[in-house]
Amino acid sequence: MACSIEYSKKNEEEEQEAKQEIKRRLSRKLSVRPTVAELVARRILRFNEYVEVTNVKDYDRRADKPWTRLTPADKAAIRKELNEFKSKEMEVHQESKQFTRFHRP
Repeated sequence: MACSIEYSKKNEEEEQEAKQEIKRRLSRKLSVRPTVAELVARRILRFNEYVEVTNVKDYDRRADKPWTRLTPADKAAIRKELNEFKSKEMEVHQESKQFTRFHRP
């Protein structure tokens, strides 16, 4: 019994040491990040010399909401199709079937 406790303590200590080593490595990598000038010199970053700006007319950016145009019959048909799918096609574990929610017709 005492042996297994010592073994688990050693494992915990090894895990902590491994985590500390990872933290040290990552912080070292973050501390030696290249500057923007170095990235530009190595042609990793490139900036355009100019930016083109054009005028455009204002327009309505709101999205089309087709579900707002559904009739009650359309909504009932969708609910019926959804209920049929849930009852016949959708795979549900036997013990979970009682939690399947069906929509009113």
